[in-house]
Amino acid sequence: GADNVVSPYSIGGLRIAHRLLKPAVVDFIEFATRSGNLELQMEEIKVKGTSHIVDLSLDQCGIRKEMGIIIVAIKRESGEMEFNPTSTSIIKQGDTLVAMGETKQLKALEDMVGL
Repeated sequence: GADNVVSPYSIGGLRIAHRLLKPAVVDFIEFATRSGNLELQMEEIKVKGTSHIVDLSLDQCGIRKEMGIIIVAIKRESGEMEFNPTSTSIIKQGDTLVAMGETKQLKALEDMVGL
């Protein structure tokens, strides 16, 4: 069965409203998620139990300082979403990192996480 219902009318209506009310935000999201020649991407990266970053903080992992990647959110295995996590946020097994960076940086993060 279906897990989600997607209504093109709802999506279109929200998109128009956001474009009118928050044009700079929409421009940024489109810039950050648009494919093509841009190197900037957003990705979901699942943290496996075998990863050496499990039970480390974002700061301890060096994701921002050493890799130049922004962690926009951490989706916990429970489904809870931690937006704009701090450097002290702990990465747990089963978390999904919502990350923004250049394609090569994100590939390095995937390799580090153990995909």
